[in-house]
Amino acid sequence: MIPIHSMFISMLWGKSWPSIQIQMLLLSKLSGVWAIRWKNQEVENEIKKLGQEIKKLQENIEKIEQEKNGYEESIQDILEVAERLEKELQENEIAYATGKQKVLSFEEEIQKIESRLQRFKEEQKRLEEQKEFAYTKLMKSPDGEYTNGIYMFFKTLLPLIESQKITHLAVVLDRSRNTFRREIDPEYKANRSETPYPLKSQFKLLTEILQEMNIPVFSHTEYEADDFAGSLVKKFEKDIPIYLHTKDEDYIQLVSENTKLWMVTSKADDMYKEIGIDKKDINVPSGIFEYTPEYVKHFKGIEPIQIIDAKAIEGDKSDNIKGVKNVGPTSSRPLIAHYGSIEEIYKNIENLSKDEEKELLTFFKENLGIKRSPLKNLLLYKEDAIISKKLATIKTDIEEIQNMDLDSLALNIDNEKMHEIFMNLGMVSLVK
Repeated sequence: MIPIHSMFISMLWGKSWPSIQIQMLLLSKLSGVWAIRWKNQEVENEIKKLGQEIKKLQENIEKIEQEKNGYEESIQDILEVAERLEKELQENEIAYATGKQKVLSFEEEIQKIESRLQRFKEEQKRLEEQKEFAYTKLMKSPDGEYTNGIYMFFKTLLPLIESQKITHLAVVLDRSRNTFRREIDPEYKANRSETPYPLKSQFKLLTEILQEMNIPVFSHTEYEADDFAGSLVKKFEKDIPIYLHTKDEDYIQLVSENTKLWMVTSKADDMYKEIGIDKKDINVPSGIFEYTPEYVKHFKGIEPIQIIDAKAIEGDKSDNIKGVKNVGPTSSRPLIAHYGSIEEIYKNIENLSKDEEKELLTFFKENLGIKRSPLKNLLLYKEDAIISKKLATIKTDIEEIQNMDLDSLALNIDNEKMHEIFMNLGMVSLVK
């Protein structure tokens, strides 16, 4: 392509000089315009280029702003995490300080317990020393055998024989705790401490003395003393009035119209006062309350034989009999008095519908005066109740007793032998 300025020159050639000169001038001016236009184009290109660069810069700035915002958000998150961590650290420091204080408190408590334990050991040692010293003060025979228990036994028995005109007599003694009841429940009486040696050593001697004096005595490793008492009662109560002398309330179940229980208790005077009896009007030893069926009902709220059912539900801590957990006399006695036995109680409370159960609970409350329902625990601990009844039931059919006759219990003490024994044991005050 021919440039524009060349075309102008070609077109104007051949004219007069002035014309040429003017035209050249014009051409020069036109070239200037072109030059200006050319320069303007370069500037525009530069501006455009600058604009693009500015745009890129703006994009970079926006990107940087976005990154900055992202960084600021991250920094804010980091600050929040740092604040949370600082708070947790403070809480942990507080917890640590609290834990440390607790540890110190525990250590102080342990020190107190150890101190109390040490005092207890010292007290135990002192009591052991006192016990050993007391043993030296207990009555002994000239041969060094303990006799204080034997002495007190006869000091109680001999006046009874005289004041009560006793015609028949039997003495029952425990020999072992490993009786048939341990086969029912190995934990039976497991909570009891060992019998002190001075007393334990006298049971065998007492048995020998009673036999030598011709007083019937019953004792066996398989049975308890009250099992022999129960068997003697059931064998002979129809033939002769029977009086049981003991401080064991288990014997209450044996009370009947012909069997009275002489309970050794410090509450005897108050009990007689409660039922309006003047002790002067009755021939009962001091410190003894005479239980009859009527008085059992008055003081226990149930019949004598139902004492077994009461123990089945209430348990007996002294013998480690469980009973039904959290059911005591306020619930058990009304139930037993109404239904008669635990067997009848369970017949009436098992397999009930919700409506029947609701009706029964209303009956317990309104008719039996039982405010807190024992139903749930009675059902839950039924097996314990059944086992507890077996443990609480005095055996009344020991074979050895069944083969006896009443004459074998007739009072026939060998007084000469008795005096000789008392003298040999140094119990001179018992000799008349």
